[in-house]
Formats: sequence, C-alpha cells, structure tokens
Amino acid sequence: MRHQSWSLRELAGALTVIAAVTVLLLPAFGQLLVRPRPLYCPTNMMQLLRAFEMYAYDYDSVLPGSYAYPNTWGQCPMWTWMDLTYPYIRNFLPYACPNAPQLSFVRDGGRLHCPPIASLYGVPLGREPGTTARPWRLGYLYNEGLNDSKYCERCDCAVGLDCYHGVLAYSHFDGSVDDATMDVGVSVLAVEDPANTIALSDGNPNCDKTVVTTNMVTVFRYPRDTDAEYDAKGNYYPGSGCYTTTGEKIGRLDKRHEGGANVGFVDGHVQWLRQTTPNQWTRYLD
Repeated sequence: MRHQSWSLRELAGALTVIAAVTVLLLPAFGQLLVRPRPLYCPTNMMQLLRAFEMYAYDYDSVLPGSYAYPNTWGQCPMWTWMDLTYPYIRNFLPYACPNAPQLSFVRDGGRLHCPPIASLYGVPLGREPGTTARPWRLGYLYNEGLNDSKYCERCDCAVGLDCYHGVLAYSHFDGSVDDATMDVGVSVLAVEDPANTIALSDGNPNCDKTVVTTNMVTVFRYPRDTDAEYDAKGNYYPGSGCYTTTGEKIGRLDKRHEGGANVGFVDGHVQWLRQTTPNQWTRYLD
C-alpha cells in the first residue's frame, strides 16, 4: 500500500495558508472572547425586572417608584427603587454591571445613620448601603421620563410633577420644601406597550462618563436624558442633555457594550440597542 507524502514545498504552502487564515480570524476570535462578558449584564437586568414584576404583584399591579422621602425631603429614610426591589432578590450583585463595576450610588442624606435603612439590610447604623460608608455598585438607571416642555399631549404641562411618561406615574409635592417627596410607580395596566417600554437601562447619569459616583438613579427627563433628540411626536430638542465629544447624543445612557446599551423592558425581556427610539421611553403605543 502506497502512502502519499508531502513535499517540503507543499507543506510550506499549506502552513502559509493556515497562517494567513489564522491572522484573518484572530479579530473574530477576540470578539468571541469579549462578547460573553455582556451576557452577565442582561442576566442581571432580567433579575431586576423579575423583582419589578414581583413588587407589582404585591402592590396591586403598581411598579416600584424611583425615590421616596416619607418623612419629607432629605429626612430619614430615603428610599430608592433599589431598596424597593432588594427584598425580592436579597443580593447586591445584580445591580452592578460587570463591564462597569466602578459605578456606584452614594447619597448620605436620608440614608446614613438611618434606622429603617439599616434595619432593611440588617446592618449596624453607619453601614447603610448607598452611603459613603458603603457605596452601592449600580450600573442601571430607572426610566422616569419627566415631561420636557413640548410634549403635552398626554398631560398638563403646567403640572410637571404629574407629567411623567416612563414607568413613573407622578410625584407627591411638598410646598414647604419646594420639592417632590415621593415618586409613585405606574400601574402595569397603564403601560400600553410593555414589550416596547423601557423600565431600566445601562446608565451613568454624569455627562462625563469617567465620573463613577452619583446620587442619581434614574433617566430623569424625557427626552433630554435619553439618547434621542426627538420626542415621540417629532418635537426636536437639539443640544439638550449629554453628548459625546464627537457630537453623538447619549443622555444618561452608558453605551458600554460594544457601542450600545442593554435596556430592559416592562414585559421582562432585555435587548441590546445601538440607538433607542423616542417611543421606547414612553408607556404609550405612540
């Protein structure tokens, strides 16, 4: 039986082809190594959305609000949407994005040395999460959607604290401190398109995305703090909100996953988006 042998010239040619193909595929292999990391982020966000769902189940279909000062603004306790959802998760890890572990929420007013906060987490006074003593790693923001001036078809623009378009319904206002003291989540039944309404997004509320500590936990104004320059009715808001040095509107989103952001919708699914659309930030069909 004859065995076919390779000449040195043929072997060298084959090795050259293999080397060339390897060089061409190396970038793709590199992407395969990078891409799995963002999968942790959607998994975390899905856990948070599940907590939203369980909260709504316990509270007559109402989603958690974003902030609350039940004893007036600035006073203990100061609750956030994270505090309201934590009892359903009992784990801090899902609130942090693995691709941005340095981002943290810190707010001492109403939280530090606050017995109700300490009691919720079973920690000593002075060790409450979300304070300078214990920063809360937070990579995601809640979609409030406070009305910008031109989008009044759905509410009375003169009453701004009742004019939210995201997953927040309204704010209680305290005239003595001239500020809101409690934000109330919207009923799930009032979300006309749950599969296309953002509840949470990858975020960093600082225009300078190198800043890693914040006392804000929301995408606040619509559309200023989104990455859209238009509202759902086509009104244009040029120059409002955060832009990159190249002129791209980013708002409070942090497009840290290969140039895009993970966003979580009211129906519980998570999607990677390079660019959101104006109507995804509202709870309306239009």
